[in-house]
Amino acid sequence: QGDIPTAEISNADLIDGAADILTLLVKSGLVPSRSEARRAVEQGGVTVDDVKIADVRTAYAKADLADGKLFKKGKKTFHKVEVK
Repeated sequence: QGDIPTAEISNADLIDGAADILTLLVKSGLVPSRSEARRAVEQGGVTVDDVKIADVRTAYAKADLADGKLFKKGKKTFHKVEVK
């Protein structure tokens, strides 16, 4: 578990105390653009803590990300995302 790449996002990345799935995927470095993030979600290739994300409007509040969540794209690409 210690070798999981971790992406930290700042409060500046949050809108009204939350960040949507597309923003988080881009900020974490899992995808290069929001359009690619949208495609990944729509194709069912994105999970957060092993829960498949199907809605591109899914958002996470700062409190949800305080301890970090494991964002996965496909089978092999993953980052833990935390708010600092």
